Order: sequence, then C-alpha cells, then structure tokens
Amino acid sequence: MNLSSGLTFSLGHVDRVYTDTNDVHFAGINETGANISPQVIDFYPYQSITKSKVKLSAQPLLRGVNDSIASGDLILYCSINQIYFYLGPINTKNLPGNSFDFLDSMENNTNLNILPGSQKLTKPRNSKLDFPNGKIIDGEISKNNPKYINSQYSDLTLEGRYGNAIRLGARSDNPNIIISNNNVSSQETLVGGGSIISMTSLGTMSDMLNLPENTKLSYDGNVFMGRANPNNSGSFTPYLGYELDYNYQYGEIKSEEDIEEQELDQIIIGSDKITFNSAHEDITLSSTRNVRIGAVENIELYNKGYSVFESRNIYIGRKAKDRSQPMVLGEELRQLLYRVLKVIGSAHSVDSNFVSQKLSNGPGMPGTVEAEIKSIMTAFNLGDYNLDRNPPAGYNPNLSEGEPVGDRSTGNATFMSQHHFIETNRE
Repeated sequence: MNLSSGLTFSLGHVDRVYTDTNDVHFAGINETGANISPQVIDFYPYQSITKSKVKLSAQPLLRGVNDSIASGDLILYCSINQIYFYLGPINTKNLPGNSFDFLDSMENNTNLNILPGSQKLTKPRNSKLDFPNGKIIDGEISKNNPKYINSQYSDLTLEGRYGNAIRLGARSDNPNIIISNNNVSSQETLVGGGSIISMTSLGTMSDMLNLPENTKLSYDGNVFMGRANPNNSGSFTPYLGYELDYNYQYGEIKSEEDIEEQELDQIIIGSDKITFNSAHEDITLSSTRNVRIGAVENIELYNKGYSVFESRNIYIGRKAKDRSQPMVLGEELRQLLYRVLKVIGSAHSVDSNFVSQKLSNGPGMPGTVEAEIKSIMTAFNLGDYNLDRNPPAGYNPNLSEGEPVGDRSTGNATFMSQHHFIETNRE
C-alpha cells in the first residue's frame, strides 16, 4: 500500500465486540482467524449501502484512547499493512448511549447498543455564569445581540454510554472540570442520585450542579440534592445556632471586584457514600479558616493510639461559648478536696470543761468525723490522711502512651480518668 496517497476509510457494521483475551471459547482466535484482545471487533464492510457477507476483524486505530463500542454500531475502518483498524462508533444519534447503524435495514430500536436514560451533556445558557457582571459590552444581555450569540461555545467532554462523563469546560472566562457518574440528566446534577466531583472557579453549588435554589447539605435539611433525606425524620428541632453555617452562596459574582479577586474556586464532592482510605500515610485536612463536620445522626472517631485536640478554646456545645461553665482540672480538684477534708478531719470541739476533743458524727452515726474523712479519702484515693503534706499527683509523664496513669497503683483519685486528660491553665 502506498501510504503517500493517504488512508482510505470505509464504513462498517459492528457484529461482535471482544473485551478480554478469553472472550471466546477457543484459544484466543476468533472465527475470522484474528488474535483476540480488548477492543477488537468483528464487522461487516459496506459495499455501497449493502453489507458484505464477509466478516472481518479490526483493532482500534488510536493507541491509548478507545471509545465504547457495541454490536450494531457504525464505524469507519481502514487497512494498513494488511491489518484492519477502526474509528468509532460514528455519532449517528448524537446520544452517548445510542449510536446504532442507520444504514442497516435490519436495525431497530431494540438493538443492544441503545441504552435508555443516557443523555448527551448540554450547556444551557445561564446569565449569572456566562455574563457574571450582568451586562455585556455595547448593550444589555439579549438573545439577539451578536456578542451574546458569539459568546457561546461548547466544552470538551468525554462521555460514556452509561451516564458517566468528564467535562473540561468553562463559564465566561472561568474554567471548570466536572466528573459525573450515574447521571440521569442532560446536565451534571445530584438530583435523582449519582456521584459528582465538581471543580469550579465561578458559580454557586446550585448554579453549577443544576440544583434547586433551596438545596441544603444533608445536615441542614430534610431534603438533600432534590431527594428526601432518609436519615432526617424532621423530629429533631434544634435551637437557633445548630445549623452547619455553610456558605451556600460561595462562588456568586456580585461585582467586577469579585472576579478580580479570583477567590471563587471550589471543589464539591457528592455521592450516596464517600470513603477516604489511606493505606500507608496520613490524611490531612487543612484550612485557613474553619473545618466543619456535620452529621444528622452520629459522629464517631476511632483510633488505636492517642487523640490530641489542640485548640485555644474547646467548647462542648455551642452554648458553652458563653464561658459560664469551665471544665475542672482533675488534679487541682483532688488537691482542693484533700486540703478541705484534712481541715475538717483535724477539727476539734471544746466541751464545757474547755477540753479539746475530736468531732463526732451525728446521732445514729458512730465514730468520729476524722474516721469518716479517712474512709472517704481511702475510698476515692485522694491521698494519705496521715501525711503532713499533700502528696504529689500520681501521674507519671514517663509512662508509655496508652498505659493507664489514673488507677490506684499510681496514687490518682478514682474520679480521675486514666485515659483522658486536659491541659492546665496557661501562665
């Protein structure tokens, strides 16, 4: 073949597709005699508009990019050095799930390559996104304005047959990348299900993902992404301030200054279930402002080591921010109780003869107050009553992480945790 004259492509009808080297019951060779490998097809060449009865085999022309091919598709094929290559399928219906061969008289709508519900991605006009300033040069936004007409352009899209796609696009001069799966709409959306990773530089979550204006995150409402939230019965009515405090309007353009600041980029990930798993190294979340975690039901944290919460202030419950109820330092409390009980236990009374004697318990309670104090101090491990000085804390900083430090063997009070600690007040 003289390649200097170029390649000649002809039309073909796909009969069978092979997806694996073991896709036939005989040893890697199909009925045409060709070796079987992924994306190899059997096809019938067209002679004019009539299919040939001679079946041939072909492999993809492009090395690393292979479109989804199915029986019944219309393709282009060529021959190079007696090897057949194909391009396709040809976009006969302009639908990602439907590219049936309209030249085949036997073709009908029941062909296997027609997938219901799979729509081609669209890019409908959105004045907030296409013209974020609200106006265009030389006049107001108008469908009859030539600048409006000429400003529309399509995105680079990679669309599968099953409602999965990658969009490399833009709104105005602001780029976006959207990866979607199980999408049932002509636009990427979480309404009705599916998964999305959206990277945008303009527009709110509702604008870019085709969501109702009142769409809320799972924690904030009974309706999430157009669907009822099965985990939120609505029976819980939190007091004011329990909202997640999420900025649903982030990405909205309000002035030219907003565009110039270039602080409108965001990533949104949504699905029915999301799992992050690191097999060998850390998972790190870092933010120059806040990190928020919200759940309709519970938040559970598990680890096999220690947990550290380093913060200027820690509030358990938002109402705690009024700082009316500070936490207690366990060792400080133990020392206070020790000293108070020592004072009470060592107190004496004076009888009518001015003779000092130990305080006795009330009626029906035999023994002295001192004996009862000793019993209390022993029961709660507050310290040795007989020592003249307050014993030191039982905490041993040289113990290994995770080793109990608040049990009786260390001398700590029994009401002090052996697993959980808070820092002392700063100087």
